Amino acid sequence: MESSSWSSEILSVLRKEFVSEMRQKSGLLTAGLFAVVSVVAVAFASFGNKLTAGFASGLIWVTVLFTAVVAIPRVFLLEEEQGTGDMLRLSARPHAVFWGKGLFAFAQLLAGAAVTSLLFFILTSVALYGVGIYVLGLAGGCAALAGAVTLCGALVAQAANRAVLAGAIALPLLLPLIALGVAGMRTALEPDGAQGGVEAVLGLWSYAAAVWAIGPHLFAAVWKR
Repeated sequence: MESSSWSSEILSVLRKEFVSEMRQKSGLLTAGLFAVVSVVAVAFASFGNKLTAGFASGLIWVTVLFTAVVAIPRVFLLEEEQGTGDMLRLSARPHAVFWGKGLFAFAQLLAGAAVTSLLFFILTSVALYGVGIYVLGLAGGCAALAGAVTLCGALVAQAANRAVLAGAIALPLLLPLIALGVAGMRTALEPDGAQGGVEAVLGLWSYAAAVWAIGPHLFAAVWKR
């Protein structure tokens, strides 16, 4: 019964986020516009030039990172702007709220990363050699990004200038993640980089596991005020 209660609360929060986003579409439009403009700018800047694997992987991850920092913290900031935060506190336990909002952020970020990657490879003609490494690394990075940025959005939800503050808090926490992500993606863009890519992917998923294990407990400490 207890596990059923937890899962129902998580699913309720997740469903609420999807319904709210489909109604307003502010997060999707913001993230989508940012990602498309960034990739198109990169394509224009690199037109006629061959991008190296390291440079291409860095550009992709910078786009994914800043899309996350711009869009994902809104999952909590909107609660405070609309005055629904107190109602959510009464309706679900903190851990369930974190998981529900974090899973929504993960789905949103993963969809954005997939579109960004597709546009990037089409517009820049960069070759992808390790498809499995790329997909697993991108998914692991998005999982870690979603958990970390969701937590940061919750931490600053009550603060002034909270949208800016969420990004400022998140960036230092995500530097190791970006280093692992760039390393793994670089190997996927090189013909013989599989071994290093496996290690980077394992690092990304370990980072994600740590964020999702610790995040709900830290979130519970600040959510119930």
